[in-house]
This record gives sequence, C-alpha cells and structure tokens, in this order.
Amino acid sequence: MSAQYRLILIAVLICAAIFGVKTWEGHLIAKGDAQGASRVQAAWDRQEAERSAATAADNVAKFRAAERTAHETAQRETERQARDAVAAAAVRSLRDQVAQLNARPNPYPAGDAGLAACAVEATTARELFSESAGAYQELAAEADQLRDQVIGLQAFVADVIQAPTVGAPD
Repeated sequence: MSAQYRLILIAVLICAAIFGVKTWEGHLIAKGDAQGASRVQAAWDRQEAERSAATAADNVAKFRAAERTAHETAQRETERQARDAVAAAAVRSLRDQVAQLNARPNPYPAGDAGLAACAVEATTARELFSESAGAYQELAAEADQLRDQVIGLQAFVADVIQAPTVGAPD
C-alpha cells in the first residue's frame, strides 16, 4: 500500500473515531439530560404533593374554624332570642299594668278640676312610659342583633380568613 492510501486510511479511521466519540458523548449527554429531567420532575412532584397536603390541611383547619364560628353565632342568636323574649314579656307586663292602672275608676272626688287634670296627666305619662319602654326594647333587640353580627363577622375574619397557615412560621 502506498503512503497516500495509508494516510487516507488513517484519516478515515480518525474521522470514524471522532464520530464514534461524538456519538458516545451525545448518548451520555442525552442520558444525563434524562436523569436530570427525572430528578427535577421528582422534586417538582414532591413539592406539589407537599403543597397539596399543606393546602388540604389548611382548608380543613379553615373549614373547622368556619364551623366553630357558625356554631358560636347560632348560640349567640339563641341567647339573644331568649333575652329578647324576656324583654318583650317585661314590656307586655308593663303595658298590662299600665292598662290596669288606666282602667281603674278615678279615685278623686268629682268636681275638683286640679285633681282630674293630674289624673289625666298620670294616664298620659303611663302611656308614654309604656310606649317608650316598647321602643327601647325594640331598639335594644336590634342593637343586640347588630352586635352579634359584628362579633360573628370579626370571628370569621380572625379565625377563617386570617387563620395562620399550617406549618407557616409564626
């Protein structure tokens, strides 16, 4: 074989070796990329699972807080209704007593205009007092209802909306 063919053969072998090395290198890079991608995907999946678990635990805690707040609100409502019923009964009793006092016969002797005027004024004062007591009872009931509503909303915000996240730093 001539030297020229030998050089061509060596050049072809060198090219084949370079091609083989580059092919092998490409295979190793692809294998490393696949391993890296699987590690990244596994880490991503693990983080997503942890985040989902934390979110689920957070949702459970918020749901329980919402249930507790609703229960406390219902208890306040029941207590308020009981207070309102007692107050309404007291106003009814007052009105009944005023009606009894107004229905009794005038104990003053006839013909004394001053005493008759006092009796009329006393009747009017009792009626006004009775009406004022009723209006006050209604106003107090409405104020109690609004107070309970504010307490319930504040509890909902504090316990549910702004509830600390499970596992979050304090």
